Amino acid sequence: MTDLVGDARRVSPMAQEALRMRAVAALRPGRERCEVAELLGVSVESVTDWWAAWQVGGQEALVSRTRGRRVIEHQALDPDRQQCVRQTLIDHRPEDLRLGRQLWTRAIVGNLIALLYRVRLTDQGVGKYSTGAGD
Repeated sequence: MTDLVGDARRVSPMAQEALRMRAVAALRPGRERCEVAELLGVSVESVTDWWAAWQVGGQEALVSRTRGRRVIEHQALDPDRQQCVRQTLIDHRPEDLRLGRQLWTRAIVGNLIALLYRVRLTDQGVGKYSTGAGD
């Protein structure tokens, strides 16, 4: 249990889920929240939140889920536009489109996207679209 003491965000989602399940299992026989928190090395607030979630949603409420936005949500370019950018990079050189030198750079790809779709992306965002990592 010593590996779970401290900041629970530093352990895997599976270990976090197991910790939540242990807390609820320990509370069911009637233990106090502060006792369970001390036993598991977490805050009383966390134990209280987990208990409340379990009471409303059962075990399913304690299951780990992926965090953040799904890959396809809130993307600046839809899949068709992403493919169009990739195909342009394959079929043309920047100088063919009067965008610069002979080689594509993230900055030049960003300029292409801005010209085509009036969207400005960070260098990291441009890299996702031009390499296919945004899929």
